[in-house]
Amino acid sequence: MTKKNFLDDYISGIFNNDNLVSMRDGRQALVFGEYAQHGYIIISPCSSMNDADAIPHIRTMIDNIRQTKYSYMPVYARFIKDADIYHEEHVYVKAIVIFNYNHGHDWKTGCQIKRPGTAETLKHLLDFGIELAKQFHQREFLYKAPHQQLQAIDQNGNLIHKSCLEDIIDGRLVTSYFAKLYNHMLGGEPPEFTQSRNFIQFYKILSSFAGCYANPAPSGISERQCRIAHKEVFIK
Repeated sequence: MTKKNFLDDYISGIFNNDNLVSMRDGRQALVFGEYAQHGYIIISPCSSMNDADAIPHIRTMIDNIRQTKYSYMPVYARFIKDADIYHEEHVYVKAIVIFNYNHGHDWKTGCQIKRPGTAETLKHLLDFGIELAKQFHQREFLYKAPHQQLQAIDQNGNLIHKSCLEDIIDGRLVTSYFAKLYNHMLGGEPPEFTQSRNFIQFYKILSSFAGCYANPAPSGISERQCRIAHKEVFIK
């Protein structure tokens, strides 16, 4: 059973009781693919599992995105850990996909904007990712250019890892990225620099990965308009 959505994390006042949607859902993959084909980054604003700490960072990052011509989609990696011998605990690690795509609302004309980015805006998106990584103290983020493999990039813009697959959302590099992010939130060091006991902790986290999710579609016209105004990409 997946958790209810996290809309209130970044748009207060939205009432939508539908559950999160798996990124393997056909509709979600279709919408994600429409925007992702022009390039994107995946980055988290969070450094803590505490919502009281995380939510202000989420809202700040989205405010930063809204000052640009890029659009975004919040995504959540679900991990399952044993709370005790009889119960499972579902943990959600939050990140944001930022697309090389301008999707929003032109208040002057009243028209919806849907404008793919260019090679130049993709270069600026990579630079934007580096700025966000430094601002939010992220060790790495993921970068995808059209027709190229997904890459993990550090704060200085250096390549860390490259995926063996061109198109991912539940792929190996994404799983590793979220597992390392979760491990960091728990106070763990990067697995490549740690002692064996921390390797065990990291790979236990890695093995508990249960998929990526996104928020549900808007439940009404007013919610749809609000989320478009926030430049969010969502399922139809």
